[in-house]
Amino acid sequence: MYILVVEDEELTSAMVHLALSKEGYQVEIADNPRAAMHLIQKQEPDLLILDINMPYQNGFEFSKKLRSEGYETPIIFMTSRDAVEDRLQGFNLGADDYICKPFNFLELVARAQAVIRRTKKATHNGNQTLRSGQFELFPADLRLVTSGGKDIRLTPIETRILRILMESAGQVVKRGHISAEIWHDEECSSNSVDVYIRRLRLKLEDDAQHSQHIISVRGSGYKFIG
Repeated sequence: MYILVVEDEELTSAMVHLALSKEGYQVEIADNPRAAMHLIQKQEPDLLILDINMPYQNGFEFSKKLRSEGYETPIIFMTSRDAVEDRLQGFNLGADDYICKPFNFLELVARAQAVIRRTKKATHNGNQTLRSGQFELFPADLRLVTSGGKDIRLTPIETRILRILMESAGQVVKRGHISAEIWHDEECSSNSVDVYIRRLRLKLEDDAQHSQHIISVRGSGYKFIG
């Protein structure tokens, strides 16, 4: 497994390189997005660990460029920017995880391993659709199709949340469970869940305030009704 780390702080990049190499990963370091793009064009990594504050182009802009050019490389943002707005921006850009500095290097390794496992599983099951009532979810294509023929485009995070809800259709899914599955954090990301639920409701139906398909269960979480 090949991991590319894009980090301009020499000590941090050296420590990350050491921690990941000890686990048997092939690791390369780039200290700016230009050098990273050159390496990615030669060989797409299995995982990209990306700092946000960097020379020439920040990590958010660089991830946008990658996605616009068709790269679907899993991304972990590694940064000192811990505001909720920054986390939401990162996840909305398709990040698979977000870890704030300072962090424990063993935790970073564990998160990298988790993302790689999920990516393998998602790739294996990527073409499998999921049906619930009038909805059919195509995770590999990031879209939801209704029985009436409406084609709804989704972001990667929206797709993952909707899949969790549809897999438990008719049952209450706790907010903390969604946070743990998506962001590996039951408490700090609970507001993020609410933001994405609102976005999904707006896409699924005209009246998001009185949703018929993603039902709020007070004090608990959400229930999907197809």
